Amino acid sequence: MKYFAVLFSLLFFLSIGAQNTSYYPQPIGFVSDFEKDFSPDDVKALNLMVKQLLVKTMERDSLKGIEIALVTVTDSMFGNTKEMSDYAQALADKWGVGSKPYHRGIVIAYGQKIRKVAIVAGTGLDKILPPVACKDIVNQKMSAEFKKGDPYQALVAAVDGIAQYLGISLK
Repeated sequence: MKYFAVLFSLLFFLSIGAQNTSYYPQPIGFVSDFEKDFSPDDVKALNLMVKQLLVKTMERDSLKGIEIALVTVTDSMFGNTKEMSDYAQALADKWGVGSKPYHRGIVIAYGQKIRKVAIVAGTGLDKILPPVACKDIVNQKMSAEFKKGDPYQALVAAVDGIAQYLGISLK
């Protein structure tokens, strides 16, 4: 009986831990709106903006094309991850954002319900778009829009902030 109780307790705690595991779904496109925060027109406009940035960075040899993935993260996806930047980095690795050999991908991830946001850039962008610049874009561009309750404009501000940092006009 004693062994049964220990076994039952162990299985119970393992099942609780498994329920809190982060989940990494397949991407929907450049914009993966898993929280369903955006209208189809919003998603279309964000996709166009990200594609414009990709094309403009492909035109510059120094940039070699920068791929951006925008993702809204649900609380069930986030699981037991501590920081959104850790989740976004794992998502970038699983999705292959910013293909090899350049590793020039960016993931902009936020969860409205979990109130977390992060921009992570691939290792090929360390000198072009360092982590401090990503944090500045979150703090200076995105936060104001989130405070207004406008996640769409927050993502527009993020992509525009990245473009400005790279010296690219999306207009």
